[in-house]
Amino acid sequence: MENEFDRTLAQFAATPDTTNPVSSNTMSDEAKSTNQESIKINPKKPRFVLKPWQKITLGVCLLLLAVIAGILSYSYVLIRQLKHEVDLALPLVHEVKQLAASQNFLALPEKITALQESKNRIYEHYQKLGFYGKIPFLGAYYQDGDKLFQAADHGLTVAAKGLAALMPYADLLGLKGEGTFTGGTTQDRIVLILQTLEQIQPTIDEIDQEVKTIADILQSIDANRYPENLFDREIRSQVISAQEMAALYSQTFSDYKPVIASLGKMAGSKEPQKYLVLFQNDNELRPTGGFLTAYAIITVDKGVVNSEKSDDIYELDKKFTKKVPIPAVLGKYLTTEKYYHLRDMNISPDFKTAMDEFYANYQTVKGEPTDIDGIIAVDTYVLSELLRVIGPVEVPGYGTFSADNSPKCDCPQVVYALSEIITKPTPYLREDRKGVLGPLMKSILSKTYDLDKARFPELFQVAIKSLEGRRVQMYFMDESTQMAAEQINAAGRLYEQKNNLKAWEMGKNLDFLAIVDANLGGAKSNLFVNYEVKQTVSAPVDGYLEKTVEITYKNSRKADNCNLEAGQLCLNSTLNDWLRIYLPKGSELIEIQGISNEASTYEEGGLTVIDGYFSLEPMGLAKIKLSYKVPYTDVATYNLRVWKQGGVDSIPMLIDVTGGEEQLLIEKDTDYSTVF
Repeated sequence: MENEFDRTLAQFAATPDTTNPVSSNTMSDEAKSTNQESIKINPKKPRFVLKPWQKITLGVCLLLLAVIAGILSYSYVLIRQLKHEVDLALPLVHEVKQLAASQNFLALPEKITALQESKNRIYEHYQKLGFYGKIPFLGAYYQDGDKLFQAADHGLTVAAKGLAALMPYADLLGLKGEGTFTGGTTQDRIVLILQTLEQIQPTIDEIDQEVKTIADILQSIDANRYPENLFDREIRSQVISAQEMAALYSQTFSDYKPVIASLGKMAGSKEPQKYLVLFQNDNELRPTGGFLTAYAIITVDKGVVNSEKSDDIYELDKKFTKKVPIPAVLGKYLTTEKYYHLRDMNISPDFKTAMDEFYANYQTVKGEPTDIDGIIAVDTYVLSELLRVIGPVEVPGYGTFSADNSPKCDCPQVVYALSEIITKPTPYLREDRKGVLGPLMKSILSKTYDLDKARFPELFQVAIKSLEGRRVQMYFMDESTQMAAEQINAAGRLYEQKNNLKAWEMGKNLDFLAIVDANLGGAKSNLFVNYEVKQTVSAPVDGYLEKTVEITYKNSRKADNCNLEAGQLCLNSTLNDWLRIYLPKGSELIEIQGISNEASTYEEGGLTVIDGYFSLEPMGLAKIKLSYKVPYTDVATYNLRVWKQGGVDSIPMLIDVTGGEEQLLIEKDTDYSTVF
C-alpha cells in the first residue's frame, strides 16, 4: 500500500499544472538548481566549427607565410649568387687600382672590359630581386642600389673614354704604353700632342658630361635614409663621402676642361706666343712670392721655346723713366725710395692685380716688346726641382747649375749661384753676366727634351706642386686663357677666389686667413727664416666668433758680413718685414702684439686687412699675436680656408677649436672643417 502511494505521488509531481501559467512554463528555483547541478556534473563538450570567413583568413595567412618563405629562400639563393659574383670581381677591381697606381696604362683597357662584363653579370642577378622595388619602404633601398649600378656604368664609360684619349700619349707621358709616339724626339712628340689636342676635345666634353651624370645620380640618393652604423660599419657617412667625392671630381674636371682647350694656344700650336718670364727670388720674399730679380722674353712656337732676351731687373728699371710716386701703403715702410720702380710693383699679393699694374708700366719702357701674350713668374723652388729631376746643366758663360746642396748656404747650388750672379751688392760679379735667366731656361729645356720618358711623371709632379704652392703663377692678355688659368688656381688670385664666392653665395659661413710677408730690407734672409702658426677659435656668440692667431718667426743662421767694402755675398741680415693679415670682410681687431708700429686696418679686395711691421735678427725669434672677431653665425660647424702666399715653404699650423686641437701642414690653399 505504501508503494502504491509513492507511485501515485510521483506521477502527480511529474504531471504539469495546466491551470498555472508560471508552473506550466517554468521550473521551480529548486528544480533549476537541481538541473544546473546535473549539468555541472555531466557537461556536454561543445564542438568547435570555423566560420567561413575564418577559414578564408587562415588560408590567406598560410599562403602568405608560404610565399614569404619562398621569397626569402629565393632571395637567399640570389644573394649568394650576387656575393659569389662580387667576390670574383673584387680581385679585378684591386688589379685595376694597382695598374692605375703604377701608371701601366697599356694593360688597363683589357681589365676595364673584364670589369664591365663582371658588373653586367652582377647586375643581372640584382635585377632578379626587382620585385623588392615594388614593396613599400623596401622599394627605395632597391632603387638606390639600382642607381649605384647606373653610376658604375657611367664610371666605366669614363675610364674607357679616358684611356682611349690618353693611350696615344702614353709613351710621352711615361705611362708604359706604346701609343703612337714610338719614334722621333721628345720635341717632335710635343708638337704631335699639340696638333691632336683639338681632335680629342669632343671626347673631353663627353667625359665631362659622364662625370656630371655620376655626381647627379649619387646626389639623388637620400643619405638620411640610412643608419649611421650597421654591424659596426659606418653607413651614412660612406654615402655622404661618395656624394662629396663625386661632386669634387665633377667640379675639378669642369675646371680643367677649359685648360685642356687652351693648352694648344698657350704652347703656340697655331701661332707663336710671346711671354715675359719674371724670376721671383723667394729668398727675398715679396707679396706675390719674391723680389723681381730678373726677366726674360721667350717665344713658344709649336711647343718649341726660344729665348729672345734676358736681363737683370735693375737694367730694366734704368730704362723706366716714368716718375710714379711710391704708393703710400709701401712708402711708409720702404722709406729709401721716393718713386715707384718696376721691381717693386708686386706689392699686391693678388698676382693679377700686381701684374695689371706692372704690365701697364712695363709697356712704357722703350725697346721692350709690345706684343706680349702673357707673363709667367717662377721662383728658385721651380729651378731647383727641375734640376733635381733632370740633373746638372751647363750654361755657356755661366758655369754649371745643379740641385746639389751647397755648404755655403745649406741650400741648392743653383740658389747660391744665382745669388752670386744677380745680387746687387756685388756689382763686379754681375758684369756681362746679368742675362742669366734666358740661357739657364734654354739649357734646362734642352736637357728636358732628352730626358728618359720614365722620369716624365716626376716632371709632372713638379709642375703640379709648383702650381699648387704658387711657385709658378700666370697672367694672360687673352681673357679666355686667363679664365682657364684662374679655374685651376694657377693665376695667383687672392681677391676673387671662385671657391670663396661659391661658398658665400650658398650662405655658408667661411672663415679666412692669409698671411702675407714682404722683405723690405734683410738681404736674402728668407732663405733661413721659417714660421709656424697657432689659431685658437671660440664658438660664435651674437653673430661673431673670437680668434687668437700667434705667428712665430725664426731665423736659423748667423749674420753675414754685409759691408759692401768686404766684398762678400750678403745673404743673411736683419729682416725688416711688412706684414699683412687678410681676414673676412667685417672682421674687427681687438688687440695685436709684437709689431713695431701701430697696426692699421682697412679693406682691400673684399677682405679686411691688418697691416703692421716688425724686425727679425739672425739667429733670432719674433712672435706676433693678435686677437680679433669674425662675422660668423653657424654655431654648429667651423669652416676655414687658409690661403698660402707664393714663395713660402710649408707652414706648420696648429688649430684649436673650442679645445679640440689638430695639426695641419699648409703646402697649398687648404680648407679645414670641424664642429664647435
